[in-house]
Amino acid sequence: MKEKVLIAMSGGVDSTLAAHIMKEKGYDVIGVTIKFFDEQEDAIISGEKAAKELGIDWYWANYTEHFKEDVMAYFIRTYMQGKTPNPCAHCNRHAKFNYLYREMKAKQCTKIITGHYSRKVQIGDYHYFKKGLDPKKDQSYYLALLKDFQREVIEFPLGEMNKIDVKAKAAELNLSVADQDESQDICFLMDGDYRNFLEDKLSENSIKKGWFIMDGKRFKEHKGIIYYTVGQRKGLGIGYHEPLFVKSIDADTGDIVVCKKDEVTGRGVKVHDCVFPSDHDRVFRAEVKIRYRMAPVGCLVEVQPDNKATILFDEPEFAPTPGQIACVYENDVVVGGGYIQSVF
Repeated sequence: MKEKVLIAMSGGVDSTLAAHIMKEKGYDVIGVTIKFFDEQEDAIISGEKAAKELGIDWYWANYTEHFKEDVMAYFIRTYMQGKTPNPCAHCNRHAKFNYLYREMKAKQCTKIITGHYSRKVQIGDYHYFKKGLDPKKDQSYYLALLKDFQREVIEFPLGEMNKIDVKAKAAELNLSVADQDESQDICFLMDGDYRNFLEDKLSENSIKKGWFIMDGKRFKEHKGIIYYTVGQRKGLGIGYHEPLFVKSIDADTGDIVVCKKDEVTGRGVKVHDCVFPSDHDRVFRAEVKIRYRMAPVGCLVEVQPDNKATILFDEPEFAPTPGQIACVYENDVVVGGGYIQSVF
């Protein structure tokens, strides 16, 4: 009897080719399209079409009510706290892979397959993720918060490929998704503007307002803390003889500190809700990414009790942002990560 695996099918080229690869390897492949929010009918139609082209079983599962609480509520809550959420990394840990794990068990499958550009290695008793071979598409950063039981069953057939080869292979197989456009970063933002989403979900009175502060002095009222993030320069509406950047946001007072670019730096961050192997060194040198689009930088990591850690950068870094994800690497292997709680 063939080993059964469950593949998350978005209807895009990556997940479709991943399904094809697993079928060619001799697995009994079952496709599933998870419905996260109501405006997702296209993904369900595309997922079903891709599965038919591949000749594999497929179904869709409705998790819209779970997703509202697990991801959308977190997204709104984090902005209201004066922080900047990372919905993709949060979703992977608290929503997507939990839902897929549940479906995997229900279908009596042994693995979860996705089209992520990442790789997986086992070191000792632990399973780790590793940077994908294609540096432009590597998605290991967004997987930094997954737990042991999730990492153990996940496989990434595209980890050793680059995007150009994936699309070329899909075209060679005459798959209809071969020339499909890339999906947007935050799936539930229909127009790509998080501010419109927040305005639709929040009442005017619930949006905390306050003052822009520079050099300790209030000088202009702002629209509300949800419209700003640490490191932001554009859209502040401040007339000044040189660019100003958001340095910090106080959700209690509503005040936003702005300053010159060279002042928007931090020597390190404190992170919480961390994922580090229990047998890893408690203090070690590594590299860290504090946002997706940056090269990893050298750091010293101190893992502390209660799933917390302190990360000291070798050099001050621009705009470490509370709410974002710190992903810690040793060489190309993700050894841990957590949510940025504060900057120092």
